[in-house]
Amino acid sequence: MILYKRRKTKKIILLYPYYNGISGAFNRYLLLEKLIKRINVKVKLIKLYEGKNSYGLLKIFYKVVKFIKVESLIFYYCLVRNYYFITDFNPSIIALFNKKVFIQIHDVSWTNKNFARHNSFFYKFFLLFIKNYANIITVSNSSMKSIRNLSSRKKNISYIYNSVTSDFIKSSNYLARKKNIENNKFISNSINFNLPNIIYIATLSPRKFHSDLLEALSKTKNQFNINLVGYPSDKKIKELIDINTNSKSKKILSNINYFQELSQNHLCSLLLFSSAYVSTSKYEGFGIPALEANLYDIPLILRDIDINRELFPDARFFNSNKKLVEILDQIKPLSKSEIINRKKILYNISEDNLMGLFNYSNLSNQLLNLI
Repeated sequence: MILYKRRKTKKIILLYPYYNGISGAFNRYLLLEKLIKRINVKVKLIKLYEGKNSYGLLKIFYKVVKFIKVESLIFYYCLVRNYYFITDFNPSIIALFNKKVFIQIHDVSWTNKNFARHNSFFYKFFLLFIKNYANIITVSNSSMKSIRNLSSRKKNISYIYNSVTSDFIKSSNYLARKKNIENNKFISNSINFNLPNIIYIATLSPRKFHSDLLEALSKTKNQFNINLVGYPSDKKIKELIDINTNSKSKKILSNINYFQELSQNHLCSLLLFSSAYVSTSKYEGFGIPALEANLYDIPLILRDIDINRELFPDARFFNSNKKLVEILDQIKPLSKSEIINRKKILYNISEDNLMGLFNYSNLSNQLLNLI
């Protein structure tokens, strides 16, 4: 671990304004908190809880209250206490002129009309703020380019890659030391050692394009054991998975195990025995599940989009269902020697022994340069 002198003038607030439990977005804040502590800078993580669903005037009221809360916190910590401030909250008036405020934007998937979170008026309103914020921080070079193209932004914008969590590293090390894990009840129920086991991790939502996976599975010559992990926000996709059919009611011969959520240990166990990781999403901010699979040396089968090309250049890419079917038909079951080699990889995984782009030391240095 790299040691740094105490930087007395540097203090940072991390504000996550949409907390309703552990999520990919919140894990980003946990990572930033750890990276900041590694460079010996004072940091405080603040969570604002996301309110329950509300409608009409009540919804507007809650949004106004949250806006006032966030602006008050930025005013107090940046202008009164001289802290740096990083938050996802958008829009912020103070962030337009204060260079100590970094607005964090993960991706621009919300620009697609089919998945829009705002009407056209607010869409243009947010674009105006994005164009004029003093500082923006995002998660990849691809995201940075997308934000620039979207907003015609000329002001400063930076990126710091995501990485895996400490829990992922601990679970991976634990699996590497554990003997006869194949006899574990969860593994014996979830893995078929006679078939290629495929893992797919994504919230069940239209923007993740699960239907493309189901369509491809209905046309493959290969039979698979699919472990699909994802919160069921879309009931139609969940119904198709439950009855093993695609959207055209064609039967899928492969077995699909569906998990709404898994512990980190169980998720890592599935990764250990997976023959391939598949992602059909067309709009990714970063893709932590793909990174986790990549660190296990699992073959990646990914949609041909900029972020995937940037992060995982050695993956197998597809841009049509026909190509996805061709790739899937080439997947074979794992051999015992492949499982042994994968365990050796897990044994050596650590915060500073990850691939260069994602190890904590390099990310800490990038963060230090940013502030």
